[in-house]
Amino acid sequence: MAEVATFYKLLDLKETEKNLAQKDYQDSVDQFEEIATKLYHLLKQKEDAEAKYHQALESTTNVSTLHLNQQYIARLDQQIGQLQPSVQQARGNMEQKQEVLSSAHVEMKKYEKIIERKEEFHRVSEIEHEKKEMDEISMQQFISQGS
Repeated sequence: MAEVATFYKLLDLKETEKNLAQKDYQDSVDQFEEIATKLYHLLKQKEDAEAKYHQALESTTNVSTLHLNQQYIARLDQQIGQLQPSVQQARGNMEQKQEVLSSAHVEMKKYEKIIERKEEFHRVSEIEHEKKEMDEISMQQFISQGS
């Protein structure tokens, strides 16, 4: 059974690795959500600004207001353009961490399965050993009763 104890230690190690991978993945998800939320708010601001701009075009508005709206939209476009690579990078990082987590989970499951099989083999061997002992005892009782 010492062999199974070794696998339990390995399982503990793999479980620790999985938990670390889970934490790293959750951190990457949080980072992605934070950056993606910023991008969402910028896109929403741009959408609202464009709606105001089109509304101003349809009504009588002075040229300076239109120019300011257009500059504001251009600044939002610039901020959006700067933020999009960060979102892509955060998404890639999150996907990479998810793969590491999946791999760690699979490794942990492998060790759980090995332990399960070893314990089942040990249990079956134990039963076989008990059967042989019972047969031996029965044989000796039979022999002693016959003499």
